[in-house]
Amino acid sequence: MNGLFLGFNATVPVPAGNFLYIHDTLPNLPPYSRVFDPMAHSFNPLKGITYTQARILADVLYTAYPQGENTLTVRNGRRELLQAMLTTTSFKKITGSQEITDMIQDILVSPVLYNVFCGSKRTFSFKDNGAIFARINRAELGDFDALILGLVLMSFYKGQLIVPDFGFYGREAHSNLIRQDRLLAGVRYLDELPLRLKRHVLLIKDIEAHGVLYEDAITLAAYRGLTPHTMGYQAFVDDALAG
Repeated sequence: MNGLFLGFNATVPVPAGNFLYIHDTLPNLPPYSRVFDPMAHSFNPLKGITYTQARILADVLYTAYPQGENTLTVRNGRRELLQAMLTTTSFKKITGSQEITDMIQDILVSPVLYNVFCGSKRTFSFKDNGAIFARINRAELGDFDALILGLVLMSFYKGQLIVPDFGFYGREAHSNLIRQDRLLAGVRYLDELPLRLKRHVLLIKDIEAHGVLYEDAITLAAYRGLTPHTMGYQAFVDDALAG
């Protein structure tokens, strides 16, 4: 299912069932849930990777770098990275042009990322049913390591995703999660998201607004078909602002 929880007072609920929850801190854990700890666990994101997963992963990894604009050079680089990920079974064995080599080396120079993707720590399985909580703490790991981990996990996991800090992790390629009806996202304000992704999340049917910015309240009202000076408009805006 999809859901958007917008505003500075918004809280993303934890549903029953099977899912992957990615956040700095963890809520009260339901029975039989499991916790992925990047300081203690490893997994191989290329093992059994599908074409669709590899394409999304190649797209989102490029957005972690300043040159992530949609130029011909970047498109060629993404295509090369996609092909490399489909022809190897290990992150550290990805090879290609100098640009691809430099990107992978930059990722793996992090001891945390190297140990998660290539290390010999206890392997964590994401295939089992149940609730999985990934504690990806930005304050402890730093924004870059946390971003790479979050992007890889979101590309790797095939089920329901819960991302309370989607404003930090969300990329245009994640519109596919909405089309697949498997994203519960928390966003403080809409301009945290890339423009195309913002338009996609606004089409989510279930949106809860709690303490939003005024311009976001106006935008939400417009997407609900409400206009100024019509019945229900001001009440809707006031409720979204108040949270």
